[in-house]
Amino acid sequence: MHVRGTVAGEVETKTVSTSYGESDLAEVPLRIAAVGDEAARTGATTRDAGSITDGGTSSDAEGGTIADADGSDGGTSAGAHLADGHEPTTVTLWNKWTESADYLEPGMELLVTDAAEDEYQGETRYKTTGDSYVVVEPSFLVNVTSIRNWVECPRLYYLNKLSGVPLNYPVVKGTLVHEVFGDLLRGRDLAESIDARVDERGLELGLLGETADAVAEDVRENATAIEGWLEQGRLTEEDSWRSEQLLISETFGIRGRADAVRRGAPVELKTGKNLKKEPRFKDKVQAACYALLLEEHGGDVDTGTLLYTKNSTLKRNEETGDLTPAKEFSMGEGLLKFVVRQRNELAAMEVAGDIPTGYEGSAKCEYCFEQDTCMVVSGRLDQESKAGQIGQALPDEELEYFERFYRAIEEERREVHREYAKLWEQSAQERADDDRALIDLEFLEKRELEGGRWELRARRTSGANSKIREGDFVLASDGHPVRGNSELAIIERLDDEIVLTADEPVEVTRLDVYPSELTTDRLLVAMHDFLLKGDERRKDVLFGRADPEFETVEETFIDNNDAQNEAVRMAVGAEDFALIHGPPGTGKTYTIARAIRAMVERGERVLLSAFTNRAVDNALEALLDQIGDVIEEDGVASPTQRNGDGEAVDVVRVGSESGVRDDMEPYRLERSGNPEDRVAKLQNAQVVAATTATCGSRVMKEQAFDVALVDEAAQLTEPGTHAAANLAERFVLVGDHEQLPPVVRAENDLTESLFERLVDLYPEAGVMLDRQYRMNQRIQVFASNEFYDGQLRPAEPEVAARTLDDLEGVSRDTLPPELRDPVSFVDVEGDGGRYTDGEEAARIADLIETYEAAGLERSDIGVIAPFRAQVSEISKHVPDDVAVDTVDRFQGSSQEVIIVSFTATGTLEGPIFEDYRRINVALTRPKRALVLVGDSRALASDPVYKRMLEWARA
Repeated sequence: MHVRGTVAGEVETKTVSTSYGESDLAEVPLRIAAVGDEAARTGATTRDAGSITDGGTSSDAEGGTIADADGSDGGTSAGAHLADGHEPTTVTLWNKWTESADYLEPGMELLVTDAAEDEYQGETRYKTTGDSYVVVEPSFLVNVTSIRNWVECPRLYYLNKLSGVPLNYPVVKGTLVHEVFGDLLRGRDLAESIDARVDERGLELGLLGETADAVAEDVRENATAIEGWLEQGRLTEEDSWRSEQLLISETFGIRGRADAVRRGAPVELKTGKNLKKEPRFKDKVQAACYALLLEEHGGDVDTGTLLYTKNSTLKRNEETGDLTPAKEFSMGEGLLKFVVRQRNELAAMEVAGDIPTGYEGSAKCEYCFEQDTCMVVSGRLDQESKAGQIGQALPDEELEYFERFYRAIEEERREVHREYAKLWEQSAQERADDDRALIDLEFLEKRELEGGRWELRARRTSGANSKIREGDFVLASDGHPVRGNSELAIIERLDDEIVLTADEPVEVTRLDVYPSELTTDRLLVAMHDFLLKGDERRKDVLFGRADPEFETVEETFIDNNDAQNEAVRMAVGAEDFALIHGPPGTGKTYTIARAIRAMVERGERVLLSAFTNRAVDNALEALLDQIGDVIEEDGVASPTQRNGDGEAVDVVRVGSESGVRDDMEPYRLERSGNPEDRVAKLQNAQVVAATTATCGSRVMKEQAFDVALVDEAAQLTEPGTHAAANLAERFVLVGDHEQLPPVVRAENDLTESLFERLVDLYPEAGVMLDRQYRMNQRIQVFASNEFYDGQLRPAEPEVAARTLDDLEGVSRDTLPPELRDPVSFVDVEGDGGRYTDGEEAARIADLIETYEAAGLERSDIGVIAPFRAQVSEISKHVPDDVAVDTVDRFQGSSQEVIIVSFTATGTLEGPIFEDYRRINVALTRPKRALVLVGDSRALASDPVYKRMLEWARA
């Protein structure tokens, strides 16, 4: 049987005499959550004696209840039962499992498989057996590569986290060889595969100064080992092969993508050489991880294979040893248990937020190629290290900053891991209700594409909403993302019929959001680069040791808006940084474009960045309007523009095809092609536009700019802002800290943006745009008084006086009297639902019909709701061409008429109502009419919403 629960006290370890001699044991007081064959699958919902970890409900604005895999309230799945009380039970871990007991702290989760039950003084106890595995924090999914790196050296694992994977030739070549390996397994011709894969990496190879022919030859030499091995009768019709298979273990808390699986056994590819008969130990560890994963999915693995491709390029008269590329080894139980113990140590460190010193492992520092780097980092961050320290430590305030944000980023990472666990903890319906899955799809067909990939098609059977968007990576499965057949797939088209592409075919009936640590990885690297590689002058300013400086600029850039003109002057003249505070509708995008134009005219290279692709494309569009399109003979917009002096300006948009807006596609940097051409296209661009997430990529980190201008800066975490700012000599942040805050899962220091911190620290370094071009004056009054100290005002009389009567074919006189005012309140008592309100939804449907009868186009109406569940409810009542979405989705956009559903009866509950910035966003989206729909009793219970109610009813 399996036993799962939460550590309830201090663990006692001791040595005892047995009939077999002396043995070590650890007695763990465990508050049992589940016992039974399926206890390994109950998940983190058992953390508090069967109660749900985060209180039973979603803590954000998404709605829905978090429950276990079968949808019950108990936190267990079929085949497991809960302990009947909260008193801890003793679980004894024998022999080498005591190593894992050393990492346990009260509150940690523990799983023991194949445990034995016994009685001691009337108490039911459990103990490990010879078949047992002990797993610390099983819901924390550790990547296979991380375990391999940890075994090599825990300190090296940590350094890789801090600095990320660099853009270097061995890394790129390794990726190419792996891709060719997958292609060969899918039946693609070798020469065709190499040519195509090298072409796809054109930009990276160009940045490395490599030529396509030389790289193709290098890859071909390595691929010879693969091709030769496959031709030795190893690849037959009887063989079952899977390439790049994603595997997740609920039991062992491990995830990874196996290079290949042959006859149910792992095959791992290594582009280095190995002249010994046995695979390297760290490589064995990696293959053993996949063996554990495969066995959980029904396999019986006794061997693993390591394929060292460089062996095939070596000449026997120049090298001694075993030049055989393929090296098989036996997968013994001792190795598998060692791997789990190493995984436990790593998971415990991550959950506790500790930093490894290197003493945890047995690696010899004098043989390590990263010894110098390790010593420098240890010295600068004043950390204990087995390798020692070199250099002077950072100032105290910078060390405190690092520790604070390191903890915050790792807390965010742990939240991502909780999302992983929900893949099996939640039922399919709960995933769908939480907008993290599309379920009950009807599989249509699969079609093999050129190059061996597959196109998969499925049809929706409902109109449910989800977080899934075109271009996303998702888990496509035939019913369950972990226990069923699943593949990582890309959404190519997302409407009633869904089109995906994947490496292997799967009969898709369900799509799940696949959590990613990429954001947290890049936040950590950005913070590392800022502190350890950053300019000392910048750090002096950002840590308050020096004031920001500005060059005096007398030029007039915008002659009809003083605040906008001053903002451009400050942006152009900033020696360190400048801040542009842009409340709703104040023309910040136009101001951004004018500032960049001025910078370009001064010969500066500019990085244009923002949190979202939409904001990047909007700003780029405004810039192109400023500097003027050059149209070639075929009528296609050229990525070469002209500035005000008529000089050519090269503009490049860096991003994926799915992320870049269609009309910006001509400016998108194509990564495939001739390396020299690709790198020249990027390096010669005077304006490069990319999201801040993309700024953390290996390609963008190779770039340098005179200035970085970052829009939506108030929605970015401080390290996220550094990802763009690190690339430039100076930076300009544009945003509004009175609107949506940074998008994070954890509540910690990441919730305050660098923009907000600097506005408070250096108010004189910024300017607020105070004239808005969007809202009727009656609409803007509340937001101006509540959030902007009454400074926001209409830019022109026409804006102040705009009403629905200005629209062709629309007459306010045909509306009921209560809707003729630009601001209206409709009192609906509601149905008492927590995340949905059918009465509000029905009333909103009536309002839309009323506006339509008055001549308004449905596409001119937007509906905002606080919860996605209410978005779905309203969508059932209103026509498809009415935009219905959450506050977050509406930020940055506007409509002629906005209807706000508050979805609250009696009282206001939930974090969404506690953050008043969200209501600021909702109330400032309309141009001509705003209708608030809700329960007046609930709204009057909060002072801010009470003032809003009084304003709406005035």
